[in-house]
Amino acid sequence: MIRSVIISGAALLVLAGCEDPKHAQLFDGMRYSGRLQVESESRRNFTATVTPVSQGLEGAREAARFEGTTHCVRKYGSSDIIWTLSPDADATALSIENDQLTVQGRCAE
Repeated sequence: MIRSVIISGAALLVLAGCEDPKHAQLFDGMRYSGRLQVESESRRNFTATVTPVSQGLEGAREAARFEGTTHCVRKYGSSDIIWTLSPDADATALSIENDQLTVQGRCAE
């Protein structure tokens, strides 16, 4: 519970500075380009992609997690995510193609 509150608060603080490039969110010291798509049947289900993974795998993992967390906090008020393709998976199990990491999850109810 406390972890969810801390993550939600951090996500909201970061979102407040999204428009100003001086306050751009960096992950492991690098900037990643992220994109999030939601399913039309259930907007709780999402796929997040970030690129370029070649800048650093750990930063890409956190950038992908950030995309999902931001969506869930904005739409449902909680950072709890049930991952189907987790950013925490072993490096060999991650979905990486063309320098792009893809994760999938569902915002918890």
